[in-house]
Amino acid sequence: MTPDDDTPASLTPAATPEPAVPASKPATPAARSEPVPSIVVHRQGSMRHVSRASIIATPEEPDDSVPTNERPGQMPWSRLLLALAVAAPALWLGGVPVSAVPVFLAVVWLLWLRLCSRGEPLRIPYGSAIGGFAALVTLLQWMPLPHNLRVWLAPDLVAMSEAALAGSAAAPWPGLSPVPGDTALEAARLLGLTALYIAAAQLSWRVSAALVAGVGSLVALLGLIQAGLGVRQIYGFYHPSDVDPAHTPALLTSFVNPNHQAGLFLLGIFCAGALAVHYRLQAHDTGDPARLARARERALVALGALAVQGVAVLLSLSRGAMLALLLVAPIGLLLAWAREGEARGRLWLRRVVLLGGFAGVAALLARQSGAWAELATLARTGEPGFETKFRVAQDAVNLVPLSPVLGVGRGAFIDLFPAIDSQPAGVLHTHLESAPVAMLVEWGPIAGLAIVLGLLWWWIAAMYSSGGRQGRARRIALCGPLALAIHSLGDFSLEFLGVAAPLCALAGALSERRMIARWSPGPGLYLGGVTLLAALTLSLWALPHTWQRRERSEVTGRPEHPERPVPVPADLSPETALRMRPLDAGLHTHLAFQAIATGDWSEARARALVATRLQPNAADPWWLLAAAEEALGHPDAAAVALARTLAVVRKPLSREVVDDLLRRYPSAEELATRMPDALAPWTLVMESIIPVAPSYAAILAATRNQVDRQEPEVLRLQVRIALQTQNPALARYHASLLRQLAPNDASSHLLLIAALRSFPVPREGELQAVAGDALANDALRDPAERGLIEEELVASLLRDGSPESRARARTLLPGLLARPGDRAALQRRNTLRETAED
Repeated sequence: MTPDDDTPASLTPAATPEPAVPASKPATPAARSEPVPSIVVHRQGSMRHVSRASIIATPEEPDDSVPTNERPGQMPWSRLLLALAVAAPALWLGGVPVSAVPVFLAVVWLLWLRLCSRGEPLRIPYGSAIGGFAALVTLLQWMPLPHNLRVWLAPDLVAMSEAALAGSAAAPWPGLSPVPGDTALEAARLLGLTALYIAAAQLSWRVSAALVAGVGSLVALLGLIQAGLGVRQIYGFYHPSDVDPAHTPALLTSFVNPNHQAGLFLLGIFCAGALAVHYRLQAHDTGDPARLARARERALVALGALAVQGVAVLLSLSRGAMLALLLVAPIGLLLAWAREGEARGRLWLRRVVLLGGFAGVAALLARQSGAWAELATLARTGEPGFETKFRVAQDAVNLVPLSPVLGVGRGAFIDLFPAIDSQPAGVLHTHLESAPVAMLVEWGPIAGLAIVLGLLWWWIAAMYSSGGRQGRARRIALCGPLALAIHSLGDFSLEFLGVAAPLCALAGALSERRMIARWSPGPGLYLGGVTLLAALTLSLWALPHTWQRRERSEVTGRPEHPERPVPVPADLSPETALRMRPLDAGLHTHLAFQAIATGDWSEARARALVATRLQPNAADPWWLLAAAEEALGHPDAAAVALARTLAVVRKPLSREVVDDLLRRYPSAEELATRMPDALAPWTLVMESIIPVAPSYAAILAATRNQVDRQEPEVLRLQVRIALQTQNPALARYHASLLRQLAPNDASSHLLLIAALRSFPVPREGELQAVAGDALANDALRDPAERGLIEEELVASLLRDGSPESRARARTLLPGLLARPGDRAALQRRNTLRETAED
């Protein structure tokens, strides 16, 4: 075996290790020239002779040893390639880009070739059967199958795909999965992760633990540096399309999703703790001053890595990760502080005091960073984000009957979920945010449950086999996968390589040591090398068909013209795109655009109908269906589709859509019958019409007011309409009614103030009285809202210009300047201060 096989790795795994002579091997001639003293160890009344040299040279138990064949000076290629496979995805945006998968597979292939070229048998842990089984099921979902077999395995899913393409020139991919590209990429990824799991089993567990702790520390340091420099883009230049880091309070690292980086930090924290315990025990057992110094130095480095990642996991503001850490950390501490002869009395007191100090610092940091507030939301019922996450998981169970045997297919959730979403909020759910539920839905209840139980069996077996004094460090490292499993109950970080690759490398190295098969390197090289090359080829084929390569657009809320075609990706024909994504509502919407642009109204209607079935709560498909029905001479169907469009809008309409709406319904009374019943979408439509046609909007508001006369939102819009039409008296009338209905809402007071200010001669006295009454209302406690009212009062007093008014304004200014506000508000208040000082 090469020198990179089993060396006491520090947090810098590529460092040159000290040569060690295992006790089971003959001593070198130099070692034999001097007598080696023996000592007697007393254990529970019995005595056994142990060589002191063996204590120094073999701190590990025999079961944990991996034979070595040291050749000093040789490049440790195995460790370098393993480090690249573990670290590169985490640093490459957390492994989210689909192009990271083939690169990862290429690195794992090189690592496999390196390990097989050493000429020593490969250690194959039994746990690798779990990854092989998951990859096999995923391949079955992707591979072409006879039609009758597909209908037997997934009757409803096959019927959905065929119905979606009925009347078109395309036929769905002859496999179970409706997203063969995503499923194929997942199969290739699982094969690569399984190979990485086996490869890590060839090296010492300390190598993988050091790599995971090092990568986690590097990602955490990157985030802390970016936070210190005020950088709100990843690496200073990358801006994610779906997340705005500038408005995200969590620590910004190389990961797009803070929850995912928290999963990596959980692994890294327990790996660092395991290494610290290992080197502490090594320092206790050795009598060599040089080894003692090195062990203590490495233990300090490991503790530093633990501290950095502990801070980072708090700043990531991940509730699931913090909860998992609180649950599992006591187990790790109990293992680290297991009963020892010397761990008594003042040593335990010192440890308790030290733990209390660290806990106090962590609590203070959590409170200052907002982590404490995030964690407190778990105790509150009805929390929107927390409730939505598990409501989506509960709804997703309804997908199981579509394909009850082998699941709906890995990656199919993005296309199938919108049709069954019980509480749509206009959010695109790309993944199911619960790893166990995702396994049950996408792999089927039988295979998914088998995989979940297999993972549980692996962890229990690994913990059980890591007994003994030196096994404590391994058990602490195994707490990392346990914490990540708890975190994954409400997260999908395992879907990406940034967390999955470190986990598999650590799991392979910590596998149950007695449940290992051995393969000769020749067959292993052939089988593994060919399999990884096939996986690499499959991943390259799948890339153009994955969900990240899809082009999405909006009609009702985007600035472009609603009938402008949105092309399918340039390298795919519409037929190919439909074949590979028959249930993609966005694709059918795009093709409806194209059909409208070419005047093919029948095709536009067919594609729009499919899109409305797949995504019934999206406005764009209904809008296109309304246009197609109108062009085909079906006014009643067009009116129904239009009403449905307005009922599901989630954002204000674009100017072009509003113009088309006014063209179709020149009479406001006619459109009023098509307006949504729900207040939220009605308000969005009104806010879109008011800037374009305020008089038209006034009629719609008056019609609605006849039904909801006491609805504050309707009165609020009527005030805006009156201000838009420069009718201050009507604005004052509606604002006074609004103030009576909502006296504890700051916006009602601000609208009345705006109405009084809009008169040709502002009514300063009445305005000041309204502002004074609002500030006297104890129910208005928000400092920012009170600041807006105080700002109006000070401005009115300064416009009044009397000595008494200016003196009162100067009295109010210090409190106003201390109020929170955005940049524009702060600039206005500084202007008021300068005016008052003149």
